[in-house]
Amino acid sequence: MPQAKGKDKTDPVVRLEGSPTEVGKAFGASNASDIRAEVAGNFGDGARRDALLRATEQYRSLVKRAAPHWLEEAAALASAAGVNADDYVAYQGAKYRGINRPECFTYFSAPRHNFGGVTLFHKNRDNRNRPQAAYVKGVSVPGRTVYRFAATGDTSDMGTMMGVNEKGLAAAADTGARDPNPRFRGMMNPDTMRLILEQAGDIDEAREMLKQQNADRIYAGGKIATNWMFADAGGRAVQIVQCHESFRETPDRDGLLVMRPQDKRGKLVRSTLEPLKGKITPEHMNRLSRTPPILHKTNISTMTAAIPRRHVELFGCAQFCVFRAGQTVYVPIYLGVTATPRVLLDGTLYRLSTGQDEGFGRAAEAFEGKLQEERSVAELRAREALEKSGTGQARQLLTEACAALATRAAAYLRSKRPAKF
Repeated sequence: MPQAKGKDKTDPVVRLEGSPTEVGKAFGASNASDIRAEVAGNFGDGARRDALLRATEQYRSLVKRAAPHWLEEAAALASAAGVNADDYVAYQGAKYRGINRPECFTYFSAPRHNFGGVTLFHKNRDNRNRPQAAYVKGVSVPGRTVYRFAATGDTSDMGTMMGVNEKGLAAAADTGARDPNPRFRGMMNPDTMRLILEQAGDIDEAREMLKQQNADRIYAGGKIATNWMFADAGGRAVQIVQCHESFRETPDRDGLLVMRPQDKRGKLVRSTLEPLKGKITPEHMNRLSRTPPILHKTNISTMTAAIPRRHVELFGCAQFCVFRAGQTVYVPIYLGVTATPRVLLDGTLYRLSTGQDEGFGRAAEAFEGKLQEERSVAELRAREALEKSGTGQARQLLTEACAALATRAAAYLRSKRPAKF
């Protein structure tokens, strides 16, 4: 079967691989209507537009210094979506100020506790309800290290909300307490997270990048600190509270780490996972994500990453919900794919999930189980292909399998969609 290239909207996949221009063009063309709507909503009359452009001049200069390929990607994205490139960069720099939600929640389980010896890392994202996407992105920049990563975010957004890269570093950023030294000019954590996913290979490198971002005054979280959690392919994890002028770490001590161990959510995660030590699976993480109070009414997406020690660049796998976890299905995607299922990228799965009943996600677990069985078979075939034919054949099989699984998820959601929708 020839590999799909994602050149038009009849293709089941979209290739977010290549130069910044190629990646930006593909993303912008896939999500053009959402991008136009979001950018237009960000600007009011001419005076507001001029003020936003002036206010984000420092953001643009920071991007030019820290990740200049983003500006090339943004220009191509904006052109493909039919919006002004300067407006899009201003939108990207300003959109997350003042709308963070405190209900986000992240948790981790070390390989020794997990079935198959993988690292497991999960986040529930809570934020303003916008169309959601998940994807694998690989930007090639001559002379610069840019790791490929799987991530989720808004369909209009170049930033990342949680993700895992080809080195096996997983990252999530939750809302923290009030920062005693607010800063408003700089990059918010969706951008600093993408910097880390593109440049850091483990939690040590991620930690050093955060410290350098503070020293260089790149990070600006406004009035609120950021609660980070990182895990890596070595099975380690750390929680870091980042304020503009301070830094506090909580390392993993017993192989289970939760973002807020003393609240009801943290206690629920630990009480659920501790009896399962040695046999914890992604499905256990997913079920917790659908359990109140971890599942909050403001939940809009989730990720469970399974990170193997070997060949993580191929077989690292993230399961994503691109709507509220209780009202949609988890869809897997491997880091080794050469293109992203279109329905996962362009908001199709998000839109098909709107209006589903509150208990839909739990009812869909049997369907998800069948998807996971098929995913396991596909991974086994890809591993055999890696041994016999090399990386290219393994990547092709993973790409085809993930496209088929996402298409099945879309069909399932469509079949269960309430008549009024």
